[in-house]
Amino acid sequence: MKDMLRKLPRHWISLVLLIASLMPASYVLARTDVPAPTFQSPTPGILGQHTVQAGENLYCIGRAYGVDPAAIASTNGIVNPNLIYAGMVLDIPNVPKTLPAGRVCPAQFGNGATPEPTPGCRWNHTVAPGDNLYRISLQYGVSMYAIADANSIVNLNLIYVGDVLCIP
Repeated sequence: MKDMLRKLPRHWISLVLLIASLMPASYVLARTDVPAPTFQSPTPGILGQHTVQAGENLYCIGRAYGVDPAAIASTNGIVNPNLIYAGMVLDIPNVPKTLPAGRVCPAQFGNGATPEPTPGCRWNHTVAPGDNLYRISLQYGVSMYAIADANSIVNLNLIYVGDVLCIP
């Protein structure tokens, strides 16, 4: 019996070390007294707030305000700029940048006016449910590649309902 009791603490320590080594580091670190980091942007450099609507991305939001999309992501703690969701409220930083032509989201603050369509547009087409670039190109008699080029569309199979496309 004495031999079993002498062995117990050593096995106990081994068991505790084994369990601790199997726990994820985030569980152990989250229990420390270090405050968690926060993603707060300084308000003096913020132009306003924009609520993300369905189909919007950081580039069209950046074009609406003339702001660098990477700065929007950084200010709001967005790790993957391709993953923003409708309903998110984004702080728009005062980091001006000229972006290439493309889809422009409606501005929600400031002068509220979106930039004029590019001079090469003959028509503006609002994407409806069921539309795709091929059908739109047949409707206007313009190549779908020309439409994609005029609107900086990289994936010809990906357009969003509500987008306003420049038809050259």
